[in-house]
Amino acid sequence: MRHYSDMEIIIFCFSAVALLLIGYRVGRWIGKLAAAKLINSRDQEHFTSQKGFKQLYEQEVVQLKEQNQKLSAQIESLTARTEEYRKKAAGLGGLFSSGGKRADAMYALLLENEALEEALHSQNKKLSREHEDSLKEQLRATGYRRVLMSQLLNDERIKGYVAEVLADDKRLPPPAESDANSNSDASHK
Repeated sequence: MRHYSDMEIIIFCFSAVALLLIGYRVGRWIGKLAAAKLINSRDQEHFTSQKGFKQLYEQEVVQLKEQNQKLSAQIESLTARTEEYRKKAAGLGGLFSSGGKRADAMYALLLENEALEEALHSQNKKLSREHEDSLKEQLRATGYRRVLMSQLLNDERIKGYVAEVLADDKRLPPPAESDANSNSDASHK
């Protein structure tokens, strides 16, 4: 059995400490890389879900604005037609200025027309208010759905279930050709 000198023992100790330090640094570096990769993947998942919710929200807002514009155009059209009828009725009123049954009938029709205009106007206002309330309610409901879906997607149990399903290749449908292309494009980015 060989005896090592004190100098050799000291060199071995320094070498062992150096190897331990290098191993510790390499392990820490690998751990940082793994943690950064995990954080990036979670950030990407969160960003993707938020982007989807934002698109859904924006689509619903656009649909509601289009619907509001259509109703506004319809109200304007009905108002213009009512004004045309009023002008025509005023022009016909001069023909019946001689009095008699015809004039009374014409004035009765004019009064009835005004009553119908007022009823139509009040009905339009009511429909407009109901439409605005409906739009507000739909926007509020969309916001609630967005918050709920965000909370659901951030729930650890849901994430665990999704990870389990993704890990089990038998439960997933085979990828379509367009999905495979989009996935490869996303991984290159």
